[in-house]
Amino acid sequence: MQNAFPVDEAYMRRALALAREGLGAASPNPMVGCVIVCRDRIIGEGFHHRCGEAHAEVNAINAVLNECAATRALMRETGLDARALLRESTLYVTLEPCAHYGKTPPCAEKIVEMKIPRVAVCCTDPNPKVNGGGIAILKEAGVEVAEHILEKEGRELGRRFFLNMERKRPYVILKWAQTADGLITDRKGQPYAITGPLLNALNHAYRAQEDAIMVGTDTLLSDNPMLNARRYAASRQPLRISLDLHGRILDFLRQDAAEAPAARIPLHFLDGTQPSLLFVREESVQDYAPWKENVEVVGVPATVPPLDRLSFYLQVLHERHIGSLIVEGGAELLQSFITQNLWDEARVFSSPKTLGTGYAAPHLPAVKTVENREYAGEWVHVFKPVDRK
Repeated sequence: MQNAFPVDEAYMRRALALAREGLGAASPNPMVGCVIVCRDRIIGEGFHHRCGEAHAEVNAINAVLNECAATRALMRETGLDARALLRESTLYVTLEPCAHYGKTPPCAEKIVEMKIPRVAVCCTDPNPKVNGGGIAILKEAGVEVAEHILEKEGRELGRRFFLNMERKRPYVILKWAQTADGLITDRKGQPYAITGPLLNALNHAYRAQEDAIMVGTDTLLSDNPMLNARRYAASRQPLRISLDLHGRILDFLRQDAAEAPAARIPLHFLDGTQPSLLFVREESVQDYAPWKENVEVVGVPATVPPLDRLSFYLQVLHERHIGSLIVEGGAELLQSFITQNLWDEARVFSSPKTLGTGYAAPHLPAVKTVENREYAGEWVHVFKPVDRK
């Protein structure tokens, strides 16, 4: 069945809203929401909370079997038990039910076991282990399946997961703050607060939603950023990533305190409060051994050309199941991602402040604007490449 009734869209919108509750926690699994409807009434809801835990369909089915308030009300009205209600229900799910054994059993088989007669699916799962297999299991068992309901909205919601599967790399978000005259700092080596506390808190919320955050060597040494989500009630902290292909961070760490007092100031990147990863030249990996307790060091082979290094970093992160990456600076690193077309979204924080002189913000090519939102006189502009859906 390809065409959805308007009521199917209404319930699928609820499932999509539930799926969003998994943002920042479900990765590297996709965000998925599920709604079970019986006699025009929602009797069970669920979403995927965290990788390794129960999937959305199982949580929604368990809500019915455990006789949540909505289920109990319909049981009283109909005289049916929870399992009988499931046998009259439609299950709405934002991503095709899984068909393979992973950390949890296949959801498609669970649906068949519960004898749910109709399933409405938003998007087909691009994972090669599924990719239509879940729908096939349902149809072979006689379940009526409605497909592609609000598929565009579903792909947008799951854009990180879909890109991971289709392009074999993390979803890359570029983020920077700039003044009204297009500058990101007044002079090299001097951090400058361009935006105020409201956007600062928003930035921390953004960090909590993604798997990793990256900055270049200059930013790490000059700003000594914490790269965490301390101004947001985060369930986890992102993986911190930086680069030291020229040994400048190593030199900083080796400096004698008497000769360079700045060496007494510890780098937050190496404070051990959250996972950190440093890309260095392959031949110098052992030089970082004294700090191996606080940072994972990954060697970049000399055979990787400079223009291929970003792709190498993304490949390494993909192999580590990093589904999304925020790149926060500096300007040279950001521009490299733009030039090589290795970005999927840009979030530009804009302030009415001006500097007159300083370092220019990165330059975006032809883009499409996704969002413009004001926060107390400051703005967040969200852009995507024109070649992306």
